[in-house]
Amino acid sequence: MKKQLLGIVGCALVCAPVLLALDSGGHPPLRLEPAPKEVQMRDGQFQVGPHTKIFVQLGHQSEDRIAAETLAEEVEDESGLRLNILGMKPAGKAEDGAIVLARLQDARVRHFLARNGLKADEAVGEDGYLLFSDKSHLIVAANSGEGLFYGVQTLRQLLRPAGKGLMCPAVGIRDWPTLQKSSVPNAAPDPARELANRGRPPV
Repeated sequence: MKKQLLGIVGCALVCAPVLLALDSGGHPPLRLEPAPKEVQMRDGQFQVGPHTKIFVQLGHQSEDRIAAETLAEEVEDESGLRLNILGMKPAGKAEDGAIVLARLQDARVRHFLARNGLKADEAVGEDGYLLFSDKSHLIVAANSGEGLFYGVQTLRQLLRPAGKGLMCPAVGIRDWPTLQKSSVPNAAPDPARELANRGRPPV
């Protein structure tokens, strides 16, 4: 009886990693801090190379430039690549292979993300974000500059060395702060404080 029990336990230990791999679709687990509320792993990856550009929507450059520059610095530190940051008209179309930092007020962006399983609903709120990547697209979108900044922090964790550049696994992410922002009249946004509220170390 004991031998039988030991055999069953041994088999379970050997098979467990295989079963877990099957359950995750064969994708390696993502290690993100803090863990996003919703993650959809997909097949493929987005390649960041010497011709990759970062697009920021016109009308929000001053607010979203910090997120874009933070991302560009991360790419340069990790790969030596210096990516150009360009403006993009609302409802404009960035070239394939570009990184787009967008606002969810843009109906075209919202509809594209919704078609790919990422809904910009009330749960996302003011400071949440959506992040989508596949072979041709890498989009971080939010309703505010703070939300976009948070999304870029997650994107920075996703980037991995690949050849002469970096890669981002194909993924769909929805995330939002657990704690609601306190309503203080005329209080200026404080990304460092908000990151602390979310459990992210300020960068």
